[in-house]
Amino acid sequence: STGEEVVELGSRLKPGQVYDSTKPMLMTLLSSYGAAPIDLGLAPDDPEIIAEKISRGIEEADMVIVSGGTSVGERDLVPEAVSRAGRIVVHGLAIRPGKPIGFAISSGKPIFMLSGFPVAALVGFQALVVPAIERILGCAFDPPPRVRGKLTRRISSPPGIRTYVRVRIFKDEDGEVMIEPLRVTGSGILSTLTRGNGLLIIPEDLEGYDEGSEVEVELLSPIFEGG
Repeated sequence: STGEEVVELGSRLKPGQVYDSTKPMLMTLLSSYGAAPIDLGLAPDDPEIIAEKISRGIEEADMVIVSGGTSVGERDLVPEAVSRAGRIVVHGLAIRPGKPIGFAISSGKPIFMLSGFPVAALVGFQALVVPAIERILGCAFDPPPRVRGKLTRRISSPPGIRTYVRVRIFKDEDGEVMIEPLRVTGSGILSTLTRGNGLLIIPEDLEGYDEGSEVEVELLSPIFEGG
């Protein structure tokens, strides 16, 4: 994880600091897919230090994941650091959240640049990292279960963008499966991860779904009963 403002869980927060909630989430996800994550710690907003940690990761592991500092801006130095350690293949995908994520190669090993915001990092992990793990392990993971239900309200998406919407899946009083969109924006809001139990993916060629539309969503945890 990168950023001057990010500190490890359990540390005492100073004004302007935030806990690193993204790295523990990513390490847990990696373990769930059979990987053995190596914690390279935190790095300040210094391209040289970030590049050194990436190079160490390339030596010790099969892939490197860097979270934070991926947007185009004065303080977002990860792409610069990654370019020192490897060759950037792509920086920026037509997805929301997580548009500034990227992918690079060093010594034949992948480097993933994910958002420092946990929700966007989760989307980037599913979109880029999981397929890479499958390729490295030479296997294909079972896709998450899917369920169909009715949207409780309209949800929109910009044209040409694949949008990942956190949703709450529940059964109403009549036992009908309902899909409640939680939030499209706010990729750093953890409550949408804890409250949600599913993911609705709006493809690039659609601008959203109307209220009452029947949609198919990925089920991430059991359906809530009784609303």
